[in-house]
Amino acid sequence: MNRKTICLLALVAALSSCYEDKGNYDYNFSGMNSIDTLVFSPAAVEMLSGPTIEFTQALTAADTHKRIEVQVGQSLQNNLEQLDFRWIKIYQKDKQTIRDTLTTKGYLDIELPVGAPASFSIRLQVYDRTTGLSRYENFTVATRPIFKNSLFFLHGKAGSVRLGNIETVGAQTNVRGDAYRLVHPEEANPFTDAYRLMFQYGLVAEGRDFVKTHNFIAFINNGTAKTYDPFGLKPRFTSYKDFVVPFSAQGAFIPDKMGMVGDPSNQSDFYYLLAKDGRFITARTIPAFKFPATEGSVGGYQVTAAAITAAEFVMWDARNNRFLHVNKDDGYGIWMERQAYEAQLNNPVLDAHVDFSGLKNGLSPVGKKALYGFIQYRENYEKATPYFIFCDAAEQNYYLYQLTSTASSDGKDDGGSSDAPAYTIKGQRLEGFSPSLKSTILYNTWFSTNYVFYADGADVVRYNVNNGDKTVLYSAPDGYTISCLKFRSDDIFIYSADLGRYLTIGMNKGANGAIAEIKLNTASDVDESFAATFHDTDSDGQKLGPILDVQFVREYSYQLPPQH
Repeated sequence: MNRKTICLLALVAALSSCYEDKGNYDYNFSGMNSIDTLVFSPAAVEMLSGPTIEFTQALTAADTHKRIEVQVGQSLQNNLEQLDFRWIKIYQKDKQTIRDTLTTKGYLDIELPVGAPASFSIRLQVYDRTTGLSRYENFTVATRPIFKNSLFFLHGKAGSVRLGNIETVGAQTNVRGDAYRLVHPEEANPFTDAYRLMFQYGLVAEGRDFVKTHNFIAFINNGTAKTYDPFGLKPRFTSYKDFVVPFSAQGAFIPDKMGMVGDPSNQSDFYYLLAKDGRFITARTIPAFKFPATEGSVGGYQVTAAAITAAEFVMWDARNNRFLHVNKDDGYGIWMERQAYEAQLNNPVLDAHVDFSGLKNGLSPVGKKALYGFIQYRENYEKATPYFIFCDAAEQNYYLYQLTSTASSDGKDDGGSSDAPAYTIKGQRLEGFSPSLKSTILYNTWFSTNYVFYADGADVVRYNVNNGDKTVLYSAPDGYTISCLKFRSDDIFIYSADLGRYLTIGMNKGANGAIAEIKLNTASDVDESFAATFHDTDSDGQKLGPILDVQFVREYSYQLPPQH
């Protein structure tokens, strides 16, 4: 046996002895500190882009300094002495990616620009010197314009009405009794005689580009309208006179009812305003409302309810007990604001010649009051039919009328001048229908079942018009009476997420008001996973005045609410 063979055998024997070693080893980590959690203040919320800490854009130089603090949860330690912090701030400047490193212990100070957007990424490393181990966290810091995705409300008595706002940023909710004063502290209150609110958004052409526009409109009881970009309440349409509500020689046009259908992403959104005196105006895509053409139109009407179908506006003329209609395909300017402002409509308002003789006794709408019009169009907008809710003269009984177009399937008719009925009609009594405030009646296309919602004293009621079933969705606290209802959204825009399932409820008790909000699921039942909100004071503890109206304003491309 040579020397190489002997060495090889010895090596194999040594390896075998190591493999056979079955010693019992006990590794104990209980004495090592671990970093278990990192909790930020303000809280980071989960967005589509990942964890984000949002700050409202600074209004003044005094608002630019912000601090982010982090609480470190540890298994053995309660202080930060043995921890090192390394914050890496990543942002763009002059088309270059900049990385700044700071080592402040437990906090990060940042400076925001005044009235401008800002966004940057943060990578935090927390290093434990006693263990040599680190924990990492990545998140985004971003600013948002003030009042983004928030709820405005009018509260107070005529002559002293204020514009309030409820805004949630991260985990904090701010209730402001005077939102206008917050952003314009030196200016007089322009909302002292406001009574209704409206929001409209979309795309308009500026040069070769399309830009997103957001129009928050307040209607004043003298017939004027004030329009603002809601995110900062900057005046809009200042270069035009009477942009929203046009001048009329017949006197001030004071809106009483409003409605819309369509999708703002493809310029198919249409709107109407009905005046208290029975006149009406309409708009498409841009809120430059127009009176209808006079040539060829019927006259002497008093419109009290309207609906918008895929083809036309349909209305009830209370003075002459008839339905009217006017084709939607008209000369609205839909690309530029100047074009919309200068447009004139050409289609005449016509008698629909609906024949009521086939209705059963007592069901004719003649002599009854039209309260509300809508179409159920979630499933098939092109074939949706208009519905109208009426009450009798004593306001004790309520009725639903469904109109069905007599036009051919390709949408063609006989030229619009015939005396032939444009619609057939069906009618039914709404058993148990009991709105205490008729202005609260509303429909929302987000739910496939034909539900109508209304206030009955302190209750929010969901009513199934198909079978008369009623469900109380919300009851106000003792002493309150509901004054207004409005869903956050009633359009079918692809970027509206779940906004149409949030119902905002205004209510009053004597000289005080309150606002609640509930969320419904897709079946229109109360979503128990959402904690209903209720606010009767602002963030300074001041009581809210009587609630006149509410209006949610949202960004064009709305994202699902962040999860805390």
